[in-house]
Amino acid sequence: MLAKRLFFIAGILFVMVIALGFAVNHGYFRSFDLAISHALNMQRGVTPEWLILFMQGVSWIGGGVQRYVIVTILTLALWRWWGWGAALAMGLTTLVSAFTSDVMKALFGRARPDLVPQLDIIHSPAFPSGHSNNAAVVYILFIMLVPQARHPLWQAAAAIMILLTGLSRIMLGVHWPTDVVGGWMLGAAFALAAAAVIAYRQHQRTAHFPSVLSP
Repeated sequence: MLAKRLFFIAGILFVMVIALGFAVNHGYFRSFDLAISHALNMQRGVTPEWLILFMQGVSWIGGGVQRYVIVTILTLALWRWWGWGAALAMGLTTLVSAFTSDVMKALFGRARPDLVPQLDIIHSPAFPSGHSNNAAVVYILFIMLVPQARHPLWQAAAAIMILLTGLSRIMLGVHWPTDVVGGWMLGAAFALAAAAVIAYRQHQRTAHFPSVLSP
């Protein structure tokens, strides 16, 4: 059954996020984080200013009040196009995912990188990346909820935005790469869990109201 498979994958991803959080707090993946960060971190006077502005713009979209404005617009649009079920899936899943990310940040209390001066000053704990979490859950859910968005071009655009959002946090010097990976996995877990609930409800409706063509 599709719902069970989706729940299983979501559960595995969620456990992996927690495991990764404990791993990085015990010093694992330190060399990986340092290598990727040194390769991607931007600095004023070294990195072209246009690239810094571009990455700051990408990061701005995925955080702060503006991300809730964007999610609200998407939720209202889904309600208008596909009904309250799709709207509730987007709105509620995004809020619960963001809350879970904040709880994990407090739980793990990982310090932000200090390899270069940060280009987006922020003082909350680092793991997992809230921007990466938000991008993953919103864009993956959008692809799942809107049939027209399942076109390869929409899927590519969603993947690019998820990737760019995570990269921007590393390049701006405010997240370790493992923070971003944890955020991506957390967002994907919640998106798949929401998809599992939707698949289960559709299965229940089909079971209770079989087609007139059924024997």
